[in-house]
Amino acid sequence: MPTAEVRLEFRRGAGQGTPRAELCALLLADGAVRGPADLVVAEAPEHVSGAVTHTREGGADGSAVDTLLLDLASLESAVTAVLVVVRAEGGPAARIPAPRLSALGGGGPVRFELPGVTGGPATAVGECYREGGGWRLRALARTAPPLPSAARRPPAGAGRRAAGGTRLGPGLLRIAHSADGGAELGALFELADGRKGVVQALGGATGALWLPPYVQLDAGGGRAELTVNLDQAVRFRRVLVFLAVRGGSFADSGGTVEVRPEHGPPADFALPPSGGGSAVCALVLLTRERAGEGGGGGAVLRLRREARYLPARPGLSPQRTVDYAYGWALRWVPADA
Repeated sequence: MPTAEVRLEFRRGAGQGTPRAELCALLLADGAVRGPADLVVAEAPEHVSGAVTHTREGGADGSAVDTLLLDLASLESAVTAVLVVVRAEGGPAARIPAPRLSALGGGGPVRFELPGVTGGPATAVGECYREGGGWRLRALARTAPPLPSAARRPPAGAGRRAAGGTRLGPGLLRIAHSADGGAELGALFELADGRKGVVQALGGATGALWLPPYVQLDAGGGRAELTVNLDQAVRFRRVLVFLAVRGGSFADSGGTVEVRPEHGPPADFALPPSGGGSAVCALVLLTRERAGEGGGGGAVLRLRREARYLPARPGLSPQRTVDYAYGWALRWVPADA
């Protein structure tokens, strides 16, 4: 796969008497299950490494969407595969109404047909596995191995550091960068209604704070600052904040990234020079999750530090390089090339 991050979405309908269905990820080491900590599911929504996370959204009609986010580059070397499993409770998987599974990576969305979801309570429908120094993704249709009981991990409180990041409270989140070298701050956003795009100085796409996309860039006064409206957490799916250098690289510059939530401690970090020819750096990733257990309707954003220089790709602008690495699948106009 030409991307280090893959997003899998499992959509299904609802109806009286239908089984409860969910999407799970099972991390394997040399094809074997190591223990309950390697099962990522709704009640244990994050692997201890932070590399695999689970979120769930519910529709007004009772339908549901489970999302697995796989940060393949962050998986420990002992993990050789991630098995994607559809699990049903209260009836066989064959009775799940209108099941749909799609994968979003660097090449755009890929739809998986699910004819194999016809057997018992757990069916392996896909697998990410290591091959030739990289990762591959394939569809499956076979009975899943016995799933261990999920290792419950208590949710982190707002403003406290968790294995996969920090859960943010309400208010505004301000992110700024200070360094020489002409780096420009920007963000890719994806909203819960499917709208997505970029906030950046180029083209005057500076966003808005109280209207969609609820992300705004202020580049005045010689200092760039990007603000995210955390009060609109339920309207987001994810936001990726990045730095880009047009016509140069980060080889000789780094700087400091200021991450200041309105409620909670700062999460500033130093950004060292890349030591190479990278022209773009992913800074932080925000993803939406439920505010707490129990099926409440609230939502919060989780912030995960990336601090990740992305290798240059021939013919791609820094913005497209970020898109490619994180599977945003935007359609870029020639002015951004």
